[in-house]
Amino acid sequence: MKNFIAVFIIIVAIVLVINIDVEKNDSFASNNDDEKRWDRILSVLETAVDEFELFSFSVTPESIIFIEMGETKSELQLIKYLEENVNKNDLNHYTIDITRKSLQDVENERFMDEVSSIVYDYIQEKNYHDMELYHHSIEPEPILKISILKSNDRSSEIIKDRSSEIIKKELEDLLASKSAELSKKDISYEIQVIERTNESTIESDAVISAVVEDFRSTGDHLIISSTDIFKGNGIYKKPWTQPSDSKDYKFHVTNNTGTNVTVQIQQSGYTQTQTYNLVAYGSTTWVQSDASSGDHTIIVTTSDGSIFKGDVFVSSSDVSLN
Repeated sequence: MKNFIAVFIIIVAIVLVINIDVEKNDSFASNNDDEKRWDRILSVLETAVDEFELFSFSVTPESIIFIEMGETKSELQLIKYLEENVNKNDLNHYTIDITRKSLQDVENERFMDEVSSIVYDYIQEKNYHDMELYHHSIEPEPILKISILKSNDRSSEIIKDRSSEIIKKELEDLLASKSAELSKKDISYEIQVIERTNESTIESDAVISAVVEDFRSTGDHLIISSTDIFKGNGIYKKPWTQPSDSKDYKFHVTNNTGTNVTVQIQQSGYTQTQTYNLVAYGSTTWVQSDASSGDHTIIVTTSDGSIFKGDVFVSSSDVSLN
């Protein structure tokens, strides 16, 4: 009888291990199928870039294909092109969301990203801690907005007692000297320098505060909290160590750029990389259940290599988040 019970326990254990392995393999196969399916659609979209004036395209975890295209081309013709060139079974897995942009808006956005990058690097080089660079706007005209802290006891000696007009002229001279680095020479833009009387930013941080509060909820441990990221090379990368006693983790990315970004989670010792897509000016939180412990890295990359601006948060949890 004891031998029978021992054999029975061993059989049950083997069955459980097999089931777990099958579930993992099924999950891996499912993710692999999604990647292959998207790769096939991506190859078709890439052939349509010139014909339909496609500026960007990406897919979300919710199986939505976001496409940005020119205003002079036909959405219906693009849909027809996809239906004729993409396997129907592949296309049925997705919903297509198309937005229209003028070529001028796209060029303005890219140009102002370059201008912002030059100014940002200059601010860092000069240690202008009391100067803040804000996300540019292109409507109705391209504008780069900067604020400086009005003279007080805590102002930096570099900016202290210098008017907004002087700072503006300094930046205009800088950009004139860097004109060779800009992709376009015929786009006019304005630099606005605003003086503020306290150290609070001129833009509300209510959304960031809400995200941080959510990530600090019961059972959560905030691991990464990066705000106002500005990466001139378009790549943000930061590692963290997932504790062995944590079940899940969640991560949030706010994309404050005019281009789509790819979010990747890499885990040490694993060849599989989890990939997510986030549209321009989008903001999303993802949850990873039954997370493995060890070293992880989150990487955010802009789709066209332009500047990445935004926020990234990661937190681990002692309890299941689902």
